[in-house]
Amino acid sequence: MKEYRRAIENIIKSSLFEKGMLTIIYGPRQVGKTTLAKRILKEYKSEKGYFNCELQSVADIFAAGNPESMRDEFGGHKVIVFDEAQTIPDIGRKLKLFIDTYPKTAIIATGSSSFELANKINEPLTGRHYEYFLSPLSTEEMLNEQTKIAVKDDLNTRLIYGNYPAVYNAKNNSVARQKLELLATSYLYRDVLRFGAVLKSEVLMNILKALAHQAGGEVSYNEIAGLVGIDRKTVLNYIGLLEQAFIIFRLTPYTNRKRDEIKKLRKVYFYDNGILNALTNNFTSVGSGRDLGGLWENYMVSERVKFQKNHLLYRQNYYWRKRSGAEVDFIEEYDGKLVPFEFKYNKSGVSKGAAIFTEEYAAQSAAAVRVINKDNFLGFVS
Repeated sequence: MKEYRRAIENIIKSSLFEKGMLTIIYGPRQVGKTTLAKRILKEYKSEKGYFNCELQSVADIFAAGNPESMRDEFGGHKVIVFDEAQTIPDIGRKLKLFIDTYPKTAIIATGSSSFELANKINEPLTGRHYEYFLSPLSTEEMLNEQTKIAVKDDLNTRLIYGNYPAVYNAKNNSVARQKLELLATSYLYRDVLRFGAVLKSEVLMNILKALAHQAGGEVSYNEIAGLVGIDRKTVLNYIGLLEQAFIIFRLTPYTNRKRDEIKKLRKVYFYDNGILNALTNNFTSVGSGRDLGGLWENYMVSERVKFQKNHLLYRQNYYWRKRSGAEVDFIEEYDGKLVPFEFKYNKSGVSKGAAIFTEEYAAQSAAAVRVINKDNFLGFVS
């Protein structure tokens, strides 16, 4: 499969050899974490420094628990990668001992579950690790390989099949769909289902399907609980775990505590449109009468979030809506200012609701509401 230069690669390498620091690469399964890690190993002539922590032989080395034996087994490489490190018990303490004893060795740990890996690393390595996020391919990364015209021409396919590397490389849409069906059935959720018998795969899939049908819209946890047949608290637990497995993410509403503003409802988005469509079993092409509102919004929000993470842009993301129905799809807040956006696949005109936001928040807005459509989206996501 073709390899792509990932946007965060140079950022990772810039801090890789900072003494006593660990590098963590988070991201869902199958987005290319292993490929990126091996690419970095090759650059530093440390190809044999790759270890898959899901293998029992690697787990047994960690079980010994002392840095000297780990060094003997893992070798004196300049860079060492521990792939899917969340599978190793007490990994944080063991890596701390290793780093303290051999501070000049660069260590990269990858994880497809922040729930497991972050919990195991944060306490023993507080302030001693850098975290990076690897997503499915971003538009910006596609532009490294193709012209702007080619990326625009491919837009409608990406809206339906998404950007997972294996799907992006598929020779035709039929193969792309097969790969997505495989991803969307169980492989992506392996880490979520590892958290205990209380988590049931059937319930998880029903929640995911309900979320997929509401992508880009405000989600009622009570409604999902009723559809699935579980209580609201359990729905929230599942959604939290899906976030930490990098399948979905949520936006909170922006509010200035005005009485007529929505304050509690959340919007849910998928990191990849292909997974969303696989869950709804709808691969209907663009232009065949399909409603593109939620699909376009999910793609634009997820691509913008990728851009933020790839460039370490620390921004707060919101949406805004009033009880009257006036709304703004996406708002970035940074440096005390608000930057609002609307997403319309074909149109360019600002809605009445957006005009209301501009009027009410003129003093805090860095710009008027900008409409992102199929003609100007590249400037928003790259």
